[in-house]
Amino acid sequence: MDYTLSEVHLKLKQLSDKMGSDYFVLPVFLNFFETATYDFVGERLKIIEKTQEITDDIRTLVGSALLNVAVNPNDSNTYVSSIPTDYHALVAQDVIYDDSSRCRRSDLIRNAEYNIARNNPNKQPTKQYPLILQYSDLFELNCGTTATPQNIKLIYCKKPSFATTGEPSTRIVNLPDQSIEEILKITVTNLFSKTADERTQTQYQLQETYRKVFK
Repeated sequence: MDYTLSEVHLKLKQLSDKMGSDYFVLPVFLNFFETATYDFVGERLKIIEKTQEITDDIRTLVGSALLNVAVNPNDSNTYVSSIPTDYHALVAQDVIYDDSSRCRRSDLIRNAEYNIARNNPNKQPTKQYPLILQYSDLFELNCGTTATPQNIKLIYCKKPSFATTGEPSTRIVNLPDQSIEEILKITVTNLFSKTADERTQTQYQLQETYRKVFK
């Protein structure tokens, strides 16, 4: 099985006993499948955060990038770097300076924590311990006043790439076969739930049992 969109849609009908029915039409199925994929990826990212090991079932989505940095036009004491267009979630980051040295640890913090951290004498950003603030389309880097960053080395999870309704012969998503099988189970459960199918509870229990293995 090549796990094309049409093949996975057919398997959905087999799993949900809807053969010969247009009850779960392709656009509806694909919407549910995409949502289930992001749920699946989110669970795996939690595992990576805990174990610091990238799981094989989303390895195809994890990549790296060497981002250039430039002086922030709104604040000459900080630097900015554009986030990749295919960026979904951060796995790890490192700051590289113009003398080829690297930071010991870079902290990515929330917007609400940023001003507090900058005003805390124990949290002042330095070359060894810079602070990184993430916006929707860029990173803002503060590494103190004595260092000049050259790049941010980024390891991140990319957005999944899905087939469209006009591409029935294209692989449904760029993930391994087993991952697609697990996502399909989640999709079936969600579709059962939407239609108040009596099998929803059984499917949900099986899904939660699978998840507990990774907690």
